[in-house]
Amino acid sequence: MAPSSSKRIKAESDLPLISTKNCRSRSKLLSDLPDDILERIFTLLPIKQAVRAGVVSTRFKQVWLFSRKLHFGRWFTTQKGILEAISIIDHVFRAHAGPQIQSFKLYIDPTDIELMVRKWIEISISKGVEEMELNFIAARIEPFLLSRDLIDVESLRVLKLTFCEIDFPPNLTSLRLLDTLILKKVEITAEMIETLILNCTLLETLELVRCDAIRQFKLSAQNHKRFKVLKLGDCSILSLVEIDAPSLRSFHFYGQVPLFFFNDISQLKDAVLNFVPPKGFIRHSLVRNILEDLTNISVLTVNSIFLEGISPNYEDLKHNIRGLQFSYHNLKEFQLILQGGVYCNTYDIAAFLDKCPFVEKVFIDLNECSFEGSIYWELHQKQELESFRFLCRLKFVKVKGFRFQQHEHELVKFFLQKAINLETLALVSARNQLYPGFYSDDIENYQKFIMWKTCPRARVTFSNDCEDKTTRPTHQKIWQT
Repeated sequence: MAPSSSKRIKAESDLPLISTKNCRSRSKLLSDLPDDILERIFTLLPIKQAVRAGVVSTRFKQVWLFSRKLHFGRWFTTQKGILEAISIIDHVFRAHAGPQIQSFKLYIDPTDIELMVRKWIEISISKGVEEMELNFIAARIEPFLLSRDLIDVESLRVLKLTFCEIDFPPNLTSLRLLDTLILKKVEITAEMIETLILNCTLLETLELVRCDAIRQFKLSAQNHKRFKVLKLGDCSILSLVEIDAPSLRSFHFYGQVPLFFFNDISQLKDAVLNFVPPKGFIRHSLVRNILEDLTNISVLTVNSIFLEGISPNYEDLKHNIRGLQFSYHNLKEFQLILQGGVYCNTYDIAAFLDKCPFVEKVFIDLNECSFEGSIYWELHQKQELESFRFLCRLKFVKVKGFRFQQHEHELVKFFLQKAINLETLALVSARNQLYPGFYSDDIENYQKFIMWKTCPRARVTFSNDCEDKTTRPTHQKIWQT
């Protein structure tokens, strides 16, 4: 047997012994602890880990009866099967002897067991539940109806609901401690949202996804000192978004471009605008309407619809308007994700970055899209790239989905020439694809890039998607449902 194989087998054979020894010593240490401390430790474990603890020592056999975290997620019903899962969950609630249930999470199809599910929720409420996450997306017919007595709960701090119909009382008396509210596929009206915002003065995070009954979303949070995060996603008939929230720090939006009205978002630092491509033409005015309201942000992620919306259109060119008057002096990180039929090009990217003189990091995901190769680009815009000012603070650029096409070379050339203090230009191939340009012996492309460099220190790196270890954007991917 080869020496290397012998060493590997020996090392692998040692692992179980070390693991068992550690497990036994940990068990002995736990067994030496007083009862009240042990109970405190195990009640803080999720139910799955608490049950496992009973296998380690007979002393811990019944500790799960006092667990404060009853989590029955997707894994549970998938692994156990629906009938066995229902039986186990019901047994846990019937036998639970602890004075408190801190957290209750449930993923299940409630069809035909509505009364049982209601009983589990009621028990959690009676024991002061602080975090409740109910996911009924597996329901076969209708959303689960949550009556007002199951919602108007004094102790709740975190409430996450999926595929529910809720009956909010017209005058809430509780939920005053709520700091996180996430609703997905929930039948809730704009009036209910306004009631919630008015009542929940400690709210920090509000997320609404596929809440299709909301046509106009109005958020008035002038008196909310903690409200920081708002996410609106794929609410199909949403046509108006009005926000007055001076403490808001992060805003994520996914859907068709609505009419935005921002009254006070002076603390907004982080935004994601993922606009769904319209069926007809882009209403440029709807996109341009929000430009000045975002001037304080430091991190911005958008898709190509945003750039197309602010790029000069036919009317602008007819009146000799070359660009909009706005400036993003606080922007440090910009991420662009191309999608669908892309009509923007390197000129549009350059024109936007020209308004961001202090940008330090730029991430562009080409997403296997190709820029528009119009006559206007060839005759005018391509030459006008030279007229843009230098990006003096830009140090890092990543272009993902790079395929060494001509329009991509123009993008690389722009950054290498205009970023006079550039440190790294990272080119990453599309997922699971290899291109000739990603080999070190591709002298032609490499020499071309070296010739374009304004900053001699700038490094141009090539990697495949699976090997990419370079800096990641703040938003790992554009927020969507």
